[in-house]
Amino acid sequence: MRLTVEEALTIYPLSKAKLVAGSKGIGRIITSLNTMDAPDVFDWIKSGEMLFTTAFAIKDTPDSFLQMLRKLDERGAAGIGVKLGRYWSAIPDIVLEEADRMHFPILELPYEFTFSDQMNALFHAEFQRSTEKLHDALEKQKQLVRFALQTQSFADPFQKVADILARPLAVVNARGQILLNASGWPEAELLASWPWPPKLSRIESERGWTSRIPLTKEADCYGFLLVMSDDPDALQEEEGLLHQAAEILSHHMSRLDDDQQTIASYQWGTLIERYVQRQMPRDTFQEQAKTIGSPGPVGPFVCVVTIPSADPSAESVRDRFQDFRREIKYHLHLGTLESRQHVLFRDRLLSVFQMNDGASSGEAFMNLVVKSFDDIHRTLAGDPLRSYVSKVKLELPELLEAYEECTEAKKIADALSFHSPVVPFANLELSYVFRYIPNDIMKRYCDNVLRPLQSKDEEYRTYMLSTLECYFANEGQINEVAKQMFIHRNTVLYRLEKMSELLGLDLRKMGDLLKLKLLFMFKRLMTTNDYNA
Repeated sequence: MRLTVEEALTIYPLSKAKLVAGSKGIGRIITSLNTMDAPDVFDWIKSGEMLFTTAFAIKDTPDSFLQMLRKLDERGAAGIGVKLGRYWSAIPDIVLEEADRMHFPILELPYEFTFSDQMNALFHAEFQRSTEKLHDALEKQKQLVRFALQTQSFADPFQKVADILARPLAVVNARGQILLNASGWPEAELLASWPWPPKLSRIESERGWTSRIPLTKEADCYGFLLVMSDDPDALQEEEGLLHQAAEILSHHMSRLDDDQQTIASYQWGTLIERYVQRQMPRDTFQEQAKTIGSPGPVGPFVCVVTIPSADPSAESVRDRFQDFRREIKYHLHLGTLESRQHVLFRDRLLSVFQMNDGASSGEAFMNLVVKSFDDIHRTLAGDPLRSYVSKVKLELPELLEAYEECTEAKKIADALSFHSPVVPFANLELSYVFRYIPNDIMKRYCDNVLRPLQSKDEEYRTYMLSTLECYFANEGQINEVAKQMFIHRNTVLYRLEKMSELLGLDLRKMGDLLKLKLLFMFKRLMTTNDYNA
């Protein structure tokens, strides 16, 4: 049995009883019922028991009742019900006052009902409640099984499990990132004492109890399922169900699309691979995509190509992309996009993200993708992967153009020695256009701009140009230039001022800044064989 005193008072015929003292203790839990037939009954009372009595054993000694009341409270009894009318006509005031002080419930039981009537009613109510809880747990279990057996992908499987369990909960990944917070608890409290050992724990806090279940599969821990309740016993009762939910989430978090994909998604991946490698024409691609019921984007999308910056083994590439795709799947923004596909071929991962309805513009969506990939690369610090992002495309056949923008961004970034882990093609479009300018024309432009420096010695030209180039590379941050060149910031300012005088350019004017920007871009392009005329 597990009823509060307050709940018991709603069950007929105990609903006819009166709560005469200890009203602040009606939240006490009744776990069993007992009757009193001796003054020393408190020696046998267990925690959580509700005692029914006619007060016969203490009818002549109210002080004994007072002493018994204190003993019952010490032993954790849930309360006492007194049947008046036969031996006592009223409960002594001194007893009622003490019960109020201890928040110990005292009930005046209805005279017309026997103890067995009231006990049976409570047992029957508890039986009904237990049956309902059993049916509820069974229904939740059925829903979890159905969810586990469904082959379709879910944009937010964590919310789906939360809806099934209908309990406050949260899901945290192995890096301490909150993937779902449906608990109402602030993030700081959810992640208290992080990192956690991968073992089952039940923790008490000011807000209540938390059952923390590790999400493990084989030897790997992918995160934790946190389920909250005010009642620790309720968590224990549903422990089996919660573990089942944790197993399903563990499977989901460990699953990779290309290991668990459907036939349609496999065909789609093969189709993309052939198309972007120009092994089929545009019309054929469109026709076959329509035939297989393409899961690809149906609106504006962005393409991202991720490539190792080194030349690792095939097994190492697969492991790195596995971690990378897992980060994409559970990223705060990328993981919630309804349409996202990944195709792994050769040494690269091709990812396609459909623009969501909430994006204000194509540029805003592209910037969101760039920032999200930058977050992932920071999370996987030290992993030699680089991502190249296309501009927003409107139709599926433009996937080839998007892919080639990514590969072109890689070529330009390599040529210009860009070291950023995420390179958007949109930032390199000028370089893409300038590649078609003949080498001799670029050289003539550079010579014209730098002609005033020709009269200076080689060392002077070198450190002045390197200062100016570092100034552009750091977007005008004087302190950063000084730090990188190991010189004082006043020295940087002096050199920039002298260069402005020599070249006849004003670094505060946009037109002059653009001239110098082109100068350094042309110098880099001319040193790269890929961009020779």
